[in-house]
Amino acid sequence: MSISQVRATSSANVGEYVGSVATTVGAQSVDWWCTPAFDAVVTLSCEIPYYRGRKAVLAWNRHFGWSLGVHGLSQGNVLVVEGLGLGPAPDPAHCSDRVAELLTELADWAPRPASGQPAPRIVHGPGAPHG
Repeated sequence: MSISQVRATSSANVGEYVGSVATTVGAQSVDWWCTPAFDAVVTLSCEIPYYRGRKAVLAWNRHFGWSLGVHGLSQGNVLVVEGLGLGPAPDPAHCSDRVAELLTELADWAPRPASGQPAPRIVHGPGAPHG
């Protein structure tokens, strides 16, 4: 795992926690975001089949917890597919187990047009183009 971008955090414990989750899920990289949406985005080595060609990510917000998604079509964006639903700072092993469950559930998933379900959110992070 490589730390691709380091930003200031309020506590060394935050870095240790995110690093522990990243190690547990076998992450490829960790990006620190200074945005209200996410504190860190962890790139996984796998993909969600519907979003073939884009690596899956775990995005973390210290208040709401982890979400599974994919890198957006442009740099500095994350498309959120599903929250892990485990709270703000769950045990790294629980994160890993939940990610495995969600990836299995999403193996044959595709969003349905006009289903009434909310569309995935695109969250813009550092380095995202403006406009």
